[in-house]
Formats: sequence, C-alpha cells, structure tokens
Amino acid sequence: MTGGEERRERMVIRLFGVLAIEDGTRTLGPRDLGGARPKQVLEILLAARGHRVPTDRLAELLWGEELPQNAAGSLQTFVSVLRRHLVSERERARELVSTEAEAYRFATDRVELDLDRFDELLERSAREPTHLARRSLEQALAFVRGELLEDEPYALWAQELRATYQARVLGAHLDAADAALAELDYADALAHTEAATALDRFSERSHRAAMLALYALGRQHEALETYRGFRTRLDEELGLEPTAETRALESTILRQEDIRSLLPRPIRRAQQDPGERSVRLLGRTSELDALERGVRLALEGSFGLLMIEGEAGLGKTRLLDELATSLVDVRVGRAGCSELERHLRYVPLAAALRGALTRAELDAPRLPALRQIVPELTLGEPPQEFAEVDALEALVAVIAGHAPLVLLLDDLQSADSSTLAALGYLQRRCAGIPVALVSAVAPEQTSADHPVRRLQPDTLVRLEPLTAAELAPLGIPDLFESTGGNPRFVTEAIARGSQRELSATLAEALLAQCRAEGAWAYRILVAASVLEQPFEPEPLATLLRADATELTEELERLCERRILRIDGVRFRFRYELVRGVLLASLSPARQRLLRERLDQPDEDINSISTNRAAQSVKG
Repeated sequence: MTGGEERRERMVIRLFGVLAIEDGTRTLGPRDLGGARPKQVLEILLAARGHRVPTDRLAELLWGEELPQNAAGSLQTFVSVLRRHLVSERERARELVSTEAEAYRFATDRVELDLDRFDELLERSAREPTHLARRSLEQALAFVRGELLEDEPYALWAQELRATYQARVLGAHLDAADAALAELDYADALAHTEAATALDRFSERSHRAAMLALYALGRQHEALETYRGFRTRLDEELGLEPTAETRALESTILRQEDIRSLLPRPIRRAQQDPGERSVRLLGRTSELDALERGVRLALEGSFGLLMIEGEAGLGKTRLLDELATSLVDVRVGRAGCSELERHLRYVPLAAALRGALTRAELDAPRLPALRQIVPELTLGEPPQEFAEVDALEALVAVIAGHAPLVLLLDDLQSADSSTLAALGYLQRRCAGIPVALVSAVAPEQTSADHPVRRLQPDTLVRLEPLTAAELAPLGIPDLFESTGGNPRFVTEAIARGSQRELSATLAEALLAQCRAEGAWAYRILVAASVLEQPFEPEPLATLLRADATELTEELERLCERRILRIDGVRFRFRYELVRGVLLASLSPARQRLLRERLDQPDEDINSISTNRAAQSVKG
C-alpha cells in the first residue's frame, strides 16, 4: 500500500466549527454518534490530544458536581455507543477509543485532526522567513471553519479550549497581516485585521495593522476613523487610552509620511546576531558555570537535580539554551511545562524523554509499565493496569539503561503533580546513575505550599537582576536606572539604540502582564505610574478614593508578584520601564487630571466623595 493510499484511508476529524468526521465515503456529524453524551465523550478525548483521560476527570467534565450513582457504568455505556456509531469494525473502534486502567484514550495518531495540523503549521511559521511563514499561516487558517466545538457552546471544558484557540487564531491573523504588509499586499493585510478585530475588539495590534493597511491603500480618512473609533471604545468601555505607539501612528498618518517607512520589514532566513549571545548572557557567566559544573558532576555518576530560579525576564530559558548547546556527546531531551496540560499526568517528562530517546528505545517490551508515563506505547496493545510505583520503576530502568542523559524542563511551576513527584522519586532512586535533571522555576508563580517547593535540588542557581557594574561595559547612559538590570529590558534597550519608543511587542506584553493582575490592580498600577517614585500609599489612596489599609495590602501583593517593590516605608515600581509603559498608556490630558486631583486638598476630595455618596442614596 502506498503512503497516499494509507493517508486517504485515515479518518479525518474537524473540531473547528461543528464536529465533522469523514471516514472514507461516510460523513458523520454531532447527531450521528448515538446521543449528546457519547459525542461529548469523543470531543473531550480528542481535546486531550492522545493523552489518557481518567474516568473521574471525564465524569467531572460531563456532570460537574451532579454525578449519577454509577458514573463509571454510564461512561462504559457512552463509550460503547460511541464506538458502535463511529466505525462498524469492532477491532478498529477499540483501537481508536481505547480503554485503560480507570481511563480512556483516543488514538489521535491514527486520524487526521484539524487541531494538530493547525498547531503544526503555526509552529512552522515561527521558524520561517516572511514569504514561507505567510503561506504556512494561510494554510493553518484554512482549517478554521468557525468557532471551535460550535455544537458545545455552554460546556466549561469546551469554553476553555475554545478560548485557547481563539487566541491562537487571533495571533495567526495578526502575524499573517504583518507578513502581508511586509510584502506590500495591503488588501490581504486588511482582510486579516478585520478577522482579528472580529475576534477581539480591543486588540490594539489589529487596529494598528488596519490603520497601516488602509493608509497604504490611499484610504487615509478611514485609517483615522479606525483610530478614533478604537480610542472611543477603549475610553468608554475600559477607561483606557491607546498606547503611545498607536497614538504616534495616528500622528504619522496625519502628517502623511511615507507609508514604506512604517511597514514591517520582511524576515529573511534567521541568522543569529553574533553579539546577541554576549548581550543576553552578560553577567551570567558564573550562573552558567555553576550549571555546567553541576551537570558534569551528575554525568560522572552522581545523579543531579539542578534548578534555575528567577522571575520572568531574568534569563532562565536563555540559560537553558546555552546549557543545551554546551552539552556534547550526551543525549539531551527538553520540554516546557504548560498550565493548559497541568491536568494531564507526566506530559513534560514524557516529552523530554521522547527528545532524548527514540521510539524504539522507549518501547521496551520488558517494561510494560512505562506505558503509563509514555502514552503512545499503549497503542495496539491490550489495556493493562499498573501501580504507580511500577511505572516509576520502569522509568528508572529506562533512564539507567540509556544513561548518560540530561533532561531539561522549563517552567516547572506549571508541571502536573505526577511529574513533580516523579522528579523526587528519580532523585532518590537514580543515585549513582549519570543523569542530570535541570529545571527552571518562576518563584513569583509558586506559593510556599506549591509542590515544586518540596523538591530538594542538588544545585540551585538563583538569578537576580544585573548590577550597574555588570552593565557598565555596555557604555549606555542610565541603562541600569531605566531597566533595573532585567536582561529582557536590557536587550530591548540595546536593540532600540537611539529610538525612544519601546517595541510594540514588549510594550503590549508588559501592559498585558499588568492587566492580568485584575482590573483593580491595573487601576492601582496606572495611577501609581503618575506618582513620584517612591510613593506612599496615602496619596495613592487619595487619588483612587480608596481605603488606605486595603490599598496597602494590594500594594504588598503586587510586590510579591514582582511588579512593585518596597522602598523603606514606601513603594516603587520594580522596573522603571514598566512604569514608563503604564504612564505612556495615559493621554497627557488624563495625566494632568490625575496630578490635579493629587493637588486637591483632602477636604475637597472628602467633600466630593460625600456628595457622590449622598447623590447615590438620594437616587
């Protein structure tokens, strides 16, 4: 059988839009699977993307807190009905929807799933030059026939997955718009911005791209109307102003500057800037040396658990990059942990193992319990139940059999509890085996009782902001004062050179980070950006007309989140760059009004508050 014939025989499943299944000449829709529950079981299993879904998790997603008396029996019935309607061949049905120990799994590697192809094309586009990336993005967006799982509009599990892919589709449209602008295809760029705006009315990036496309098409009036409409919407619905970059674009259009000076530049085949490595690793030599020393000791026969700890932007991932490039003649596997996959067991550990070993090396017949950690090994095999300790012992045996090994796990704070427990188990059981497990953790995302805190690393590398002395060789005035020594901000400052504006990507990322703290916290941060630094809570409470004690508690929380920091009895922004971005998001008029409110006597403000309260009671 040829590869083409084999591909034509594979079942095709589409989750974008209404559920659709094509199997040869048969076409099935959401009403052809034996009922609503069997259909929901199928969609939940497909959303797990080949991972096992425990029966208790499946029951929780289907019924919430209103579980039937015999949930397991009901699930067995639903799965039986699903198999019968999905395909007529009983053996193939069981291969597609397999039963495992207290769990079910859908063999997504035996079908063509639109989500898999969409993700593959998106990942490919990130590594390609503009022309090829644009083609990959268009191919990915061709799979988007509508909202994900349209036939399940209210289920919480569907809403969460839908939100994830809405963000990915939005990003794909915006990247495609930028690529089209770079290639001077203004009409296509405008079409993508319109699609992006339909997904997110408050996406500033999509409105900027639309303004550029309209201006390039000679529709200057519409470009300015787009800006004014967006500004009004932000003000009326969110109480915000467009960022400085968006306001600057409006001014540029008003001045009728040359459009080509405003367009994104085409991306050629990526070539590393020879100076990039030294800039990003500036001041990190000792940390990298400590990691390399710890790995060397581990690979000499004394297992090592190494941990890099540092807040976002301090270079944890970059250190992992550099460590990986320094490892020669040793098997290396790497994976990142994700909040989206946190309910799935062993996902990052299995991914790192796949990177270090081949499928043949993992598929050890004498270690069947390994299938509980590496799920694809169960395909085509009868279901078996294994104790947790048997699975971990199988993992120890595989690692011992293929050492020396180095496994790198980024964002470990987002790992599932099974992966974290397995790391502790490996540390105890692999003593004397040449293996290094290197992880990166963001402390601001781990509370004192977080499971990652129970790990006892053999080597702990804590990253701190770069010092003024470490930045001095770069010869850039006020670099430490403006960046706080954060390597991410330092790299941005160097890239900017003499330009005054931050890159749009970083500015929007910092604003998004602040907004993610909640509406009240964001309002506090915006108001605090107007104050002289450091600031006391009382003037800020006056500005916000808030209780000073409650406000202080929130300020302390924002210090724990590494956005602010304590300065004596006062507070200040941890990074001046963050304060600058927030301040730039306010119009000059709003800045002036806030400062005037600060200058009002307390009795005037109290009088205003009392009058407002009286009016409210009277109303």
